[in-house]
Amino acid sequence: MVDLWSKFRLNVCNNLPQAIHGAGVGCYRDSEHMRIISDALKSELEAVATAKGIDLSLAEGPSVHGSAVPPSARYSTLQDLDSGRHTEIDMFSGALVRMVRELGIPMPYNEFAYHMIKALEEKNDGLFDYEGRENERTCAR
Repeated sequence: MVDLWSKFRLNVCNNLPQAIHGAGVGCYRDSEHMRIISDALKSELEAVATAKGIDLSLAEGPSVHGSAVPPSARYSTLQDLDSGRHTEIDMFSGALVRMVRELGIPMPYNEFAYHMIKALEEKNDGLFDYEGRENERTCAR
């Protein structure tokens, strides 16, 4: 169970910020801001794991740090968005958001990442294609 949650942690704190930003994996090495976002996602997930009795400090092997890849590598969530496909966001972040609602743990970074990825999926689905609708008027909320 610990290694499964450790892999879950890698997926959440590495796949999601990269997919939102649209950059290769090197962004974590080269940007303090990307590291801060990733670390915040990681801390929130670790709080949920702790609340569920899972000690992630016991994790070992590749589930802890992942595999070494070139800085241009694009993880699966970004690959899906690049290809216009829906992601696995509901399986990962969606599950986490549902867990925290039950546990009452605040997770602003993870909720933001979840909704950003869902909005990017909507964009890929054409929801924001306004070509030919120039006569309509709207305002931001």
